[in-house]
Amino acid sequence: MVLSAKDLAYREIVASAVCGRGSKYSQTTYTLRPANRPTTIGGCWVMNHTYDAELVGDYVEIHGRFDVNVWYSYNGNSETAVAKDTVSYVEQIALRELDTAAERETREVSVRVLQNPNCLDATVTGNGSEILVRVEKELGVEVVGKTKLCVVTCELAEKKDEDFADGDEDLLEEAEVED
Repeated sequence: MVLSAKDLAYREIVASAVCGRGSKYSQTTYTLRPANRPTTIGGCWVMNHTYDAELVGDYVEIHGRFDVNVWYSYNGNSETAVAKDTVSYVEQIALRELDTAAERETREVSVRVLQNPNCLDATVTGNGSEILVRVEKELGVEVVGKTKLCVVTCELAEKKDEDFADGDEDLLEEAEVED
């Protein structure tokens, strides 16, 4: 079967598609000031991670927070306590492959936590009144928006829809377009 240019038409299909993505790994040191002067650190936990994200120009800005709990000894290692603090952060994640053709008002930001906030180490400072906690995390973002796809269509008058169901899909591969 030979198709001529007059048999071809174009259609625009509206679809939701990923129109930008990015990720960021970070390590940040936070300072906790416990009620007692710590002697040694027994352990550190990070929990209750929450965040919100918004698209700002060509990057995603994430506002988050989590709780840091440090178990420590004091009074010459004779007593223990837990220092607790809620810390906040702001991360700006640059987007790769940002498709500016996607409709701005339909864009939605999706955040994935690739590495939950995790304590790498906790140490007592030199003067002994503070605890420094180093936390790592990795966040990934995707921006999804509506975009248009343009596809070439052709009229196949002699073929019916049910004919394709019978295994004649190779008809499209056999078709030649004449210019």
